[in-house]
Amino acid sequence: MANKKMRRTFVAATLVLAAVMVLVSAGCASPPPSPPPVKSERELAIERATPIRTEPAQRPGWIDAVPSSPTDLNFVGTSLRYATAAQARDNAQENGRRQLVDYYGTLMVNKGREYSASYGISNEVFSPQVAAQQLNERIAQNVAQALDAKEFYTQVFLDDTNREAFEVNVLMGVDKAIVARVIDNYGKEAADELMKQAAAEQDDRRREQMEKAAEFFGGNLSSSLGF
Repeated sequence: MANKKMRRTFVAATLVLAAVMVLVSAGCASPPPSPPPVKSERELAIERATPIRTEPAQRPGWIDAVPSSPTDLNFVGTSLRYATAAQARDNAQENGRRQLVDYYGTLMVNKGREYSASYGISNEVFSPQVAAQQLNERIAQNVAQALDAKEFYTQVFLDDTNREAFEVNVLMGVDKAIVARVIDNYGKEAADELMKQAAAEQDDRRREQMEKAAEFFGGNLSSSLGF
């Protein structure tokens, strides 16, 4: 009799626990994704717009082949389609600035991984991803705004409400010397910090790794990145 009672109690407890787990799972479930924003009639009309002209009439070669220069680093920014030419120009230039920042972040990750693998530096001592983020912030703060617009190419569209819309490409450039100076200043600070950590490190292996990582950053980081 006692065994039957114990079994009934165990079954009841199991059912209660299962119910609680279902409720907890339901409470922890991710909320459903937000629906996409409803587009206005004007936005929909812009999407359906038909190209009518370009300014200038001739498509420039720099759109398809970004020009190289010994002194300048060039990017081609591309906009979304906007109701005004000013909006499209601003968006194209912002796209160019993002490309500049991303370019150096990618360089840092790739070169940093190669260097770390060559010298057996652990990710705890030198994380290329963290360094890339730090460098991105420096470039965004100190270089991106120096990226000047050289030329614009505007595609003009006409929507079904008889209003124009615009897409813009912009050729942008920045002096390589400005970029190199910002990169090298960041590298010097990173190298100094690593050497400070190495001086206080008791583990010989970690100290060697820190010193080797400092060599990557110090002196001329822009050269280490192949810039």
